[in-house]
Amino acid sequence: MSDEALLTALQESGDDAGIHVIYRKYREPCVRFLLGRVIPPEETNRHELAVELFTESLIILVENVRSGRLTVLTARLDTYLNAVARNLYRKMKRRKREICWEPDELPEPLVEPVSEAEAEEIRREVHQKMRELGPRCRQLLAYFYFLHLDWATIAELLGYKNAASAKTNKSKCMVRLRALYGVSPPTKSK
Repeated sequence: MSDEALLTALQESGDDAGIHVIYRKYREPCVRFLLGRVIPPEETNRHELAVELFTESLIILVENVRSGRLTVLTARLDTYLNAVARNLYRKMKRRKREICWEPDELPEPLVEPVSEAEAEEIRREVHQKMRELGPRCRQLLAYFYFLHLDWATIAELLGYKNAASAKTNKSKCMVRLRALYGVSPPTKSK
């Protein structure tokens, strides 16, 4: 089926047959494009993210066609889907950067130290330990403890598969932070 025929099928029918054809035909090429040219190798859960971006771009295509905003393709359908997916990825990265915490931006300690010199020493130590944790743990802990984001949002922002993965990684980060301070993890009482 040609791109024009697929677009016409989306415009004229309320059924999802055209969506299924587009999904099967363009999913793998779009995922390969995203993995090869858009999503860097160091990104976690790259393949799942690429599939999610493709699915979102397909939803946007269908909404644009059915609302009348997209009536004629000026490029191939795969080019359109790739561009939408790339823009979604860039938007996601911008959103992450906007709420990214740097060690120097951490809030003041909650406990009032005895002196200003002591407060500065505590701040320096906390900043150093957070730097030692690395950016991923630093962001996860900042999202949870300072921004009070829910687990689903944290998972989405950091690219974890689900909220449970984010929780597990938070626990691992806390173990690492405690180790940096020389504190053993709390024991579970029976």
